[in-house]
Amino acid sequence: MMFWEHHTEPLASGRVFAGRVFQQFLLGLMMVVLALCVGVAGYMTIGELNWVDAFLESCMLLSGAGPLYTERDSSNTLKIFSSLYCLFGTLVVVVTVGLLATPVVHRILHRVHFTHSRQP
Repeated sequence: MMFWEHHTEPLASGRVFAGRVFQQFLLGLMMVVLALCVGVAGYMTIGELNWVDAFLESCMLLSGAGPLYTERDSSNTLKIFSSLYCLFGTLVVVVTVGLLATPVVHRILHRVHFTHSRQP
């Protein structure tokens, strides 16, 4: 759990800020790795792809580049998994961007509020 300074408290030091950015980065990285593991497991199980192709397909979908193996001649089960994985991957990307932006946005808002509240 990460605690942020209250708007009445002084702005955190650069070292504390860098630590927050790093913690958020690690959390985002863990989410992406978990999402890739889910995709690889699904493609290996449902699509019967080898691990390299399953990893490639998962990375392509998670990055937004699109599927390689989920085509018209794929099974309906694989198409449904691929569709759900695309939605899940989009959510993971959005949440990860939010995690990475949180310390920066908080610092900017804190600085603006701190500066604004000090003006006579």
